[in-house]
Amino acid sequence: MKQKIFAFGLGLFALFFAASGHAAATNSFPNKTVRIVVPYPPGGVTDTQARFVAQKLNELWGQPVIVENKPGGNTIIATSHVLNSSAEPGYNLLISSMPLILNPYMYESMPYDAKKEIAPVTLMSTVPGVVITAPQSGVNTLADLTEKAKSTNEALNFGSAGIATFTHLSGELFSELAGIDFEHIAYQGSAPAQQDLLGGRLDVMFDNGALGLISSESVTPLAVTSSERLPWLPEVPTIAEQGYPDFHAEAWFGFFVPANTPNDLIEKLSNDITRVLESEEAIDFFAQSGVLVEGGTPEKLDNYLQSEEKRWGDFVQRKNITIDQ
Repeated sequence: MKQKIFAFGLGLFALFFAASGHAAATNSFPNKTVRIVVPYPPGGVTDTQARFVAQKLNELWGQPVIVENKPGGNTIIATSHVLNSSAEPGYNLLISSMPLILNPYMYESMPYDAKKEIAPVTLMSTVPGVVITAPQSGVNTLADLTEKAKSTNEALNFGSAGIATFTHLSGELFSELAGIDFEHIAYQGSAPAQQDLLGGRLDVMFDNGALGLISSESVTPLAVTSSERLPWLPEVPTIAEQGYPDFHAEAWFGFFVPANTPNDLIEKLSNDITRVLESEEAIDFFAQSGVLVEGGTPEKLDNYLQSEEKRWGDFVQRKNITIDQ
């Protein structure tokens, strides 16, 4: 089902903003525990980023900031949880990614209307991916991968962090451009998929949290999904330079709140999170995991989401990527 869900509720801010009382509430925010809800399990790249930001917001605000992991439902469980907490604006933040904009293309019905009920806060990060295999697979280059896929009678399998995540869509895009068949296996987060790759139960991953595994030589990097080589993996070529010039993909993660959150509070959250992200400590910490820090205004995130939806929405429909209900 195709459904245009962006722009997010930027125009809705005014509907929920009344000057009286909100300025005072924002000045005193937060005065109790703030929760950051992550739609993936502990241990993955999203969780790692969330816990760093939570720690730094705790130091900035002088109030506890805790991370709650609520995986499942292709991010719908976590999103619904945050929306159900909207009676306390600002105290439950959602980190989300690609499925937030693509779920309406894959489900016949949704328990919420993102266009009306969710507002962007700030783009936390973008994450170029790496195509990885297990050393025991004997696949050491992208050419090895495509040759193996074309010479076998059974489709190679690739694992992802979930349906319509970057780790899924990038694999589907590559299989289309390379003219090979992959069998997709969706997990609830990258961490369990990585374990199956290491155990030989997966053939390949298009992963966005594998830098540690690459550094320890636990996996073999075949290519990066960005348009240019990465400074932390300069020896690993791009997919584009290996014969697929139209290939470019990156994961992204952003902060969101229920759309009834007052505009001044959204602005404060955006400013404070961006302040954390723009620190040298954050830039260095994120880079250790192969993550590029972003930050910025709600408008920046909204514009980015519109661009991503335009690119991937039609792709999802053309590939008939759906979720069984």
